[in-house]
Amino acid sequence: MRCLTPIALLLSSGLLAAQDRFAEKAAPFLQKYCYECHDEKESKGGIDVHTLTSTLGAYKQHQFLKSLASQVENRKMPPRDAEEHPSDDERKAVVSELRAVLKSLEEGNFPRNPGRPTVRRLNRNEYNLTVRELFGIDFQAGREFPEDGAGGEGFDNVGDSLFVQPSLLEKYLAASKKVIESVYASPERKSRVILMTPTEKLPPDKAARGVLTVQASLAFRRKVTDEELAPMLALFQKQLAAGASYEDALRLPLQSLLVHPSFLFRFEADQPGKTEWRISDFELASRLSYFLWASMPDRALFKLANDGKLSDPAVLRSEVLRMLADPKAESMSRFFAGQWLGFDELREVAEPDPKRYPTFTPGLRSAMYRESVDFFSNLIRANRPVLDLVAADYTFVNEELATHYGIAGVSGPQMRKVPLTDPNRGGIIGQASILTTTSMPLRTSPVKRGKWILNNLLGTPPPPPPPNAGVLPADDKSAAKLSFREQLEQHRKQPNCAGCHEKIDPLGFGLENFDAIGRWRSTDANGKPVDSMARLPGDITFSTPSELKKLLLESDELFLRNIARKMLAYALGRPLEYYDEPVIIDLVKKLRQNDLKTQSLILSIVESHPFQNRSAKR
Repeated sequence: MRCLTPIALLLSSGLLAAQDRFAEKAAPFLQKYCYECHDEKESKGGIDVHTLTSTLGAYKQHQFLKSLASQVENRKMPPRDAEEHPSDDERKAVVSELRAVLKSLEEGNFPRNPGRPTVRRLNRNEYNLTVRELFGIDFQAGREFPEDGAGGEGFDNVGDSLFVQPSLLEKYLAASKKVIESVYASPERKSRVILMTPTEKLPPDKAARGVLTVQASLAFRRKVTDEELAPMLALFQKQLAAGASYEDALRLPLQSLLVHPSFLFRFEADQPGKTEWRISDFELASRLSYFLWASMPDRALFKLANDGKLSDPAVLRSEVLRMLADPKAESMSRFFAGQWLGFDELREVAEPDPKRYPTFTPGLRSAMYRESVDFFSNLIRANRPVLDLVAADYTFVNEELATHYGIAGVSGPQMRKVPLTDPNRGGIIGQASILTTTSMPLRTSPVKRGKWILNNLLGTPPPPPPPNAGVLPADDKSAAKLSFREQLEQHRKQPNCAGCHEKIDPLGFGLENFDAIGRWRSTDANGKPVDSMARLPGDITFSTPSELKKLLLESDELFLRNIARKMLAYALGRPLEYYDEPVIIDLVKKLRQNDLKTQSLILSIVESHPFQNRSAKR
């Protein structure tokens, strides 16, 4: 049967009419009123509409369509100083077309596609954990590797951004030598790796084949082939012939596993002649383990995959729950939540001024980070509702962090769960890791905090600042004794800045009672009372973190869609596309049906069509 391209699928499914309709009804409006300022050359405000010429083009820019429809409907676009303005009928018609595309996406009325992740190398964290699992070493083998960049929805496990730099190849080789040396230096590790030794009935070549078959299958996360084993066995024979002992002759073959493409990269086989297909049980095991553990499958997963049982829905569900109960599931807190919510930056990026904030010690930094990790881990392990992220009545502290927060009755360096009586402190918004990373070295930043809420929590990032936006002062101490809010108000008077700041700043102002390292305060650096009153569009006012969290909980759809989007992207290791939108909507629907429990979201992602399937093309 002939394979159909996405365009051919559009034609065969009857969507040609819809595509023609958008091109006929919406594209001329955009070309007439928007292209001059928002094409590939101009792109004012970072907005480019020149690709919105068809339904497919509109699908690909779906995240922008809702804002565009609102701007046109509310007469904010075209701007007042534009030479031409559309009639009321023109506005209504184009808004109708834009929203029709969005409705089509939500209902899934288009050819579906499970997507196609790019071949991915193991990122630095995955490499460290995989080598540790494979050979039982107790150090980070990839410590010297360059840091991985973020891609897709902001995660460093996206294949499109995992480039292979020439210097990385040398580091792979150096790391492989260090790992095997560590294995051979420990009798326990060596016996774990070299599972067979020659006997009268088992000659060296057969014993070596047995060892390499097991270790290569584990390293490649699938059954190794005879063709792949051949050069390893030849290397073993060469070392043996040169006078090496049996164990020493296995050194180089074992080391070669750690520089083999099938170890360093996660390959998934194509199935020629098909437009999409269900991935194999071994591929499913890898997707599952790198999603939940950021590491290779364990022996139990390998056995189920080898027996062809992992894809059984009941077995798969049971394995997910087993894996979430394992301490290795903390990787979701460190790598998924840490990158999504941004508290990963606390470890090395955030640098509060030591003179202004002398209590910010290395121990306090570590406790802040552990609070967020332990909080998210508990969310998974205890199967708490995801909305605990917004407004929980508990957190995790040790004595130093409890003192920082003003919580009595906590002693010792161990982190432990404690109830909260202050509603301003509960949830991720009240955690010092977030409040510190969204501040500047010498002051708080209502702009960074407001942007964090819009982008990281709600998934509605504001546009980038214009080139001539100006720079805010680095210190909130003012010679004129102006509060930082008063200084910011002066900045907002600039015409190019006011529009964005109206959406960003109120959210940040509501957190101004938290200082730049997350302590509660009533006066600012100039000795003035903190002004945390905020006003959102629609004349909605609030002045405390507690009131802000109530507003977020009253309308939780954006947050729920965002956590579903982020977790799905992390699980798939690829940027999300327009055809993933119905999947996200379905994930939120199932989340609500299961009382918003965190494990239900994880299970729904694992059971989803894109997680268990793969297409020939993106």
